[in-house]
Amino acid sequence: MPVRKLRPINNSSRDTILINYQKTLTKDRPTASLLRNLKKKSGRDKTGQISVRHRGGGSRKKYRIIDFRRNKFNIPGIVKTFEYDPNRNAFISLILYADGQRRYILAPSGLKIGQKILSSTDEIDPQIGNSMPLKHIPEGMIVHNLELRPGQGGVMARSAGTGVQLLGLDDTKKYMIVKLSSGETRKILQDCGATIGSVGNEDNRLVKIGKAGRNRWRGKRPSVRGAAMNRCDHPHGGGEGKAPIGHKSPKTKWGKIAYGVKTRNRKKFSSKLIIRRRQTIR
Repeated sequence: MPVRKLRPINNSSRDTILINYQKTLTKDRPTASLLRNLKKKSGRDKTGQISVRHRGGGSRKKYRIIDFRRNKFNIPGIVKTFEYDPNRNAFISLILYADGQRRYILAPSGLKIGQKILSSTDEIDPQIGNSMPLKHIPEGMIVHNLELRPGQGGVMARSAGTGVQLLGLDDTKKYMIVKLSSGETRKILQDCGATIGSVGNEDNRLVKIGKAGRNRWRGKRPSVRGAAMNRCDHPHGGGEGKAPIGHKSPKTKWGKIAYGVKTRNRKKFSSKLIIRRRQTIR
């Protein structure tokens, strides 16, 4: 298992579990041609006002350009490295294609160094790392980096350990029925592309950061409980000593109900494609 548990030599290391990058990754320095500068916004909009609270600081990092489209059709590539990406919880792999071009892709679980992968619009061998339209992928397989519109690039199942299961074609033979990691079942056009396998680094769910400083490295600033504020600052605030929130349900800082309210637009066009909603866990 590529995780390591720190020795409890102090309070911050007690019960801390981290990913063991030395046993997982193969390269320390990223490919310079695939890096871009990433400007920090600290949760602020164009006017400089804070629009998203509890963000700021963090370690310096650059953006890795990931090939979510997988549009190098019928050109074989070889997996060269497994690398860390500070912008996501999944690992990335450097692919060297036969024409000499290098690209980063999300590293699926089970991918090996030196393995050949291929992207195509036609039916090809459904091995891990290959990319093709849903209509050519056998039913029951797990895929990731799934498109919502053909040629758009993968927008679903991109985080560590996630995958989408193909259940089969619908009655119209136009859509593929898929089951997401959240439990939602929906229809997606069968011409949309996907990559075989689930996203790697599935042990990320076992990580325990152990100390607040590690969140500061990620750019997360401390948050204060509403119950600890004054009444003028939060609906949960005020009162003598430790008091209940005084409402039927928890509310946000701006007085809106925080849990149990559907925020999805009822008139959204894609609602008709959702067969079964995800299970909401509180």
